Amino acid sequence: MKGLIFEELNGGASCRTYLIASAWTREAIIVDPVLELVPGYLQRLGKDRLQLIAVVDTHTHADHLSGGRELARMMNAVHMGAPAHAVQRPLGEGDVLAVGDVRVKVWASPGHTADGLVLVLDDRVLTGDTLLIGATGRTDLPTGDPEAEYESLTRLLSLPDNTLVFPAHDYGGRTFSTIGHERVTNPRLRLDREAFLQLMRAPRTEKPERLVESLAYNSRPRDARDAPSEQVFAL
Repeated sequence: MKGLIFEELNGGASCRTYLIASAWTREAIIVDPVLELVPGYLQRLGKDRLQLIAVVDTHTHADHLSGGRELARMMNAVHMGAPAHAVQRPLGEGDVLAVGDVRVKVWASPGHTADGLVLVLDDRVLTGDTLLIGATGRTDLPTGDPEAEYESLTRLLSLPDNTLVFPAHDYGGRTFSTIGHERVTNPRLRLDREAFLQLMRAPRTEKPERLVESLAYNSRPRDARDAPSEQVFAL
């Protein structure tokens, strides 16, 4: 996309954080930041003198502490996304974020969590934990729903095959995929509905190491003094 600055900020770590910015206006948003890595995000913004206008969490993270609230507060930006009671501005189906001349569409994408979101740009999609490279988000954690996940994945597959896929996690060092590649190679996307539901309902004993800590921290109610802003919503 002409005029788009787009980067993954965590150096290929399993948790992925994305920068979306306009090369023309220097406005930026950061998606799914990790608390411990906030100093690095500040350095990246300062390097190109980018103005952070919003921080977006695509769902209630269960495996790491979100840096969304702290980063937004430090940069006088708006914390958006999920969970609704923890952010300044909840996001939902049909919202459009204006990052300078870049438009980011919001799709509700429940399944991994009830509050899951994906962010759709002209040629790429940030899939959160809904669609991963070669896999899909698990649905056995709080608010997960295999049937909703199946419907959300079906919707993602309606995007053009050349749409770039950038997930919130990858555990194999891969940086991106495409909708077409996932349609053909992702084992879970090749299952019919009943087989997918059976797989996702199968018991799993392993849990994220920081599950309890992460859910408690990321679900803290927003500060009553925080005021939502309309500045990044497109007309």
